[in-house]
Formats: sequence, structure tokens, C-alpha cells
Amino acid sequence: MSNFDKHAYTGKCDVCGKETQVADCASTMGPVSLAYCKDCLENEAEPYSFMTSYIARAGEWPDDIRPEVQEWVRRLLAFHGKTEAEFSEDVSSMQKEDWEQA
Repeated sequence: MSNFDKHAYTGKCDVCGKETQVADCASTMGPVSLAYCKDCLENEAEPYSFMTSYIARAGEWPDDIRPEVQEWVRRLLAFHGKTEAEFSEDVSSMQKEDWEQA
């Protein structure tokens, strides 16, 4: 029995939204635990909204982001079916909202 199976319960995956077996694990994008289905956990996926927020607070995409983080984000974009152009626009929008609220 895998660690996932030992800790899994019926719930909703915070990454993909599927109602299935999930396990709570620490996010790689902040001090929070999320419910991950086995597929999302195995793919080291994170919620798109978390990824967008994480990068928006780090700087401009992709210029201010370390190459290894860019590679990680691009892999997650493929997982979520998002283009880099969509992501760049979402990051810029989030940054703009933050400036307007400040």
C-alpha cells in the first residue's frame, strides 16, 4: 500500500477539481496544505491560481524568474492546458490588481 493510499479519503482535488480519492499534502507554492488526487500528486501539480499568484509576487514573467522555475511553471502550464501567453496575461493582471489595491 502506497503512502497516498494510506492517507487518502474521498474528497475534491484542489488542483484539478475531481471528486475522487485525495490526500492532504504541503503545497510547494506556499505554507498551506491542499487536497491532491493521486494523478495531481504524482505530476507534482499545483492549482493554477496558486501558481499565478506565486509568480506574480516574484516578478515579471519570464524575465525575473529563474530558469529552473520557468521550466517547472511551463510543465505545470502543459498539465493545466494553459498557454504561456495566457499565463503571462494572468500574471500581469494579478500584478495590476495588487498595485490598484495598494
